Amino acid sequence: MKLILSLYSKELIKKAGNIKAIFFDADGVLSDGKIIYDENGKETKNFNVKDGFIITHLKKAGILTGIISGRDSGATAKRAVELKLDFCHQGILDKASVFEKLVKHYKLKMKEVAYIGDDINDLPVLRLAGLSVCPSDTFDYMKQEVDMVTRAGGGQGALREVADLVLAARGEMEKIIRG
Repeated sequence: MKLILSLYSKELIKKAGNIKAIFFDADGVLSDGKIIYDENGKETKNFNVKDGFIITHLKKAGILTGIISGRDSGATAKRAVELKLDFCHQGILDKASVFEKLVKHYKLKMKEVAYIGDDINDLPVLRLAGLSVCPSDTFDYMKQEVDMVTRAGGGQGALREVADLVLAARGEMEKIIRG
């Protein structure tokens, strides 16, 4: 779609057009990064419905989606199931190793995978990904390491923004909008 694509450089659109999978961190990307505990110790998080809604369209376009998170969280696991993500790996200390195994498992090339991360533990993966992205509300030194900084913050539509770009660059967004 012209409007979406007009926001990005030709180089970024070309990278986005190669994407066959979007992997992402959970806290600070899929959620707003806040972790709330109630008086019983139950964890809650804020997720954005717009990020979740686009997953269906990504799947219809044949794009794999999944979480690689450093934390274990029941709320994240529940959200991953609800969204029917292809995988949800939590408690991961070496995200780059898991990323490489997933690329191999799904028979992808690094240039075919976008990764969205927001903190230092995501840097090794961001350096491997074909399209590296961080949300706007991350640290400046993270922004210097990626191909794209979303206008949206984590849990505020950052995943949606990347998905829209990828779908538009692949020529799928027009089909989605027209129904």
